[in-house]
Amino acid sequence: MKKTAKITAISACVLLAAGVTFGICLMASKKDDKDKQERMPADPTIAPIYEPEPDPVAVSAEMKVLFEGTTFWGRRTNAKARASELGVTYPFSQLDTLHREDYDAWIAGLECPVTNNGHDDYKEENLFEFNCDPDYLTEAKKYFTAFLLGNNHTDNQGAEGFAETHEHLQENGIQYFGSYDYSDGTNNCGIISLPLRVTLDNGETEDHEIPMGFCSAHGVYGIPVEAARANMGKYAEIVPTVAMPHMGAEYQATADELRMNLYHDMIDRGVEAVIADHPHWTQNAEAYNSRLIVYSMGNFMFDQNGMETARSAAIEANISVKTDGVDFEAWDKLAKICKEKNGECYDDIAAANLPKLELTWKYDYHGTTTDPNTLIPRAATEAENAAIGERLNWGSIPAELKK
Repeated sequence: MKKTAKITAISACVLLAAGVTFGICLMASKKDDKDKQERMPADPTIAPIYEPEPDPVAVSAEMKVLFEGTTFWGRRTNAKARASELGVTYPFSQLDTLHREDYDAWIAGLECPVTNNGHDDYKEENLFEFNCDPDYLTEAKKYFTAFLLGNNHTDNQGAEGFAETHEHLQENGIQYFGSYDYSDGTNNCGIISLPLRVTLDNGETEDHEIPMGFCSAHGVYGIPVEAARANMGKYAEIVPTVAMPHMGAEYQATADELRMNLYHDMIDRGVEAVIADHPHWTQNAEAYNSRLIVYSMGNFMFDQNGMETARSAAIEANISVKTDGVDFEAWDKLAKICKEKNGECYDDIAAANLPKLELTWKYDYHGTTTDPNTLIPRAATEAENAAIGERLNWGSIPAELKK
């Protein structure tokens, strides 16, 4: 090898070694600088950068509602209450046996106008023209969230009495829906705002309300007109809707074919359930297209005597709302608007154009009975409850509803 080549090779080796050493030193220097920076206090003039935590997401939304049958505190119930030291609390004095605190809402059929017109014993006993005194509402509002008014007695004090009924219910914060006119295809439905418990993925809960459609179908003197049934379908298109008809042959244990066909039609139009009263006896129930139909809950609070007219089936609904993509704040605002407008808020909901809420329903029943001497309703005994369940044919219904 030539001398010049040797020198070049040696020089290259020296430079390479020097480069490696310099690289190692540079890396060590950078690490030392980083360590020094970490030991140095943060510059107070520079705001730290924080990653925002994601907003909590709803993972469940639930409510629990109890539906009750025919409710009435006039006539002989009123006479007993006025003679009692309990006064207007008398008819409600054993409702705690049904554990109101376990429910978010109670909804029942009120079969009387609520006016200050007083009582005419002859008309009440012989002509069945009823009236319920408004001072009972101070106690009723502790239990009932809303009343169905679409029946054959809420017009017993005339159109003015019906309007006064609305006023008294509004004053006491009790919601209502329905029309006594079975030919009315516009006012048979309304919106009721119901409490909803929303659980978030961080474990916290929020209290909201959602609007739901409720429709009457008064058919005591005739068949609800096509327009009234079409109105049910109209409401069911934008909000979950329940039909609560008031019709059927009185004092019968099972529903007739006419009522079965009508209630099937209501389900076919999109309502979530049909829960009815009027016959004064508890009647059968069924699962139709995986949705519940109760043909008659019977008398919940009434002054008739006899085993059949003294008992009823209160229907418990455990409702879950599908949470995916739901704007609960927006629905809550709509629910409050509906309360302010006394349920006349269909157009507000339609204009909001929110996706319809999807509900899952699970049902149970609770028997009630009214003491024939006191006329005070209470929870049924175990034996009474079993008999009421047999009348409902309840045994196979929960399984049918899951299909």
